[in-house]
Amino acid sequence: MRLFEFLRDNKGEIQERWVNLVLDSYSEDAAAIFKREQDRFANPVGYSTRHTLNTLYSLLFDHDTPQLDQLRPALEDFIKIRAVQTFTPASAVAFVYDLKGVIRKAVGRDRAVEADFADWEQLYDTLDTVALQVFDLYMACRERLYKTQLHEFKSMNHMLTQHGCPAAGLADDTTKLMADVHPLNIHSKEAR
Repeated sequence: MRLFEFLRDNKGEIQERWVNLVLDSYSEDAAAIFKREQDRFANPVGYSTRHTLNTLYSLLFDHDTPQLDQLRPALEDFIKIRAVQTFTPASAVAFVYDLKGVIRKAVGRDRAVEADFADWEQLYDTLDTVALQVFDLYMACRERLYKTQLHEFKSMNHMLTQHGCPAAGLADDTTKLMADVHPLNIHSKEAR
């Protein structure tokens, strides 16, 4: 059996191992929740991870040639989540390289796979191309996030969302100043 046939035939097992490996990149408690809860609304991160990785795997291996032109729309929501979660660029892209390891281990367990150097080279080149696209997408999302934060800061919207209205922010500052002022008791000897 050739490498790409093996990847099609063992799709479910490889996908499940890959999804679990990516979810394990989160903290232990979060990973347990992400793996257990299947509902899209109760667990958007776990759902997005599972859905995106399964779609990505299908785009890469279900056809004779990888559908690289359809990667960006498939990855966009997942990468936006990772960008907001402040993953480092290396950590954000690592899930693509995790697939290499999962495939190597799966092929190593099955002696019937005939994978020559050209097959591995094609697989690795494809995954490297995906990793570069993921990196570009991640950086675009981070840049957009920073621009949004800068725009919010410049427009002072952060004051509106923090205090409800601009005057509330002033009231907080005034309250702090007034806390330092001690009231004068007019009935005391000091006041006379």
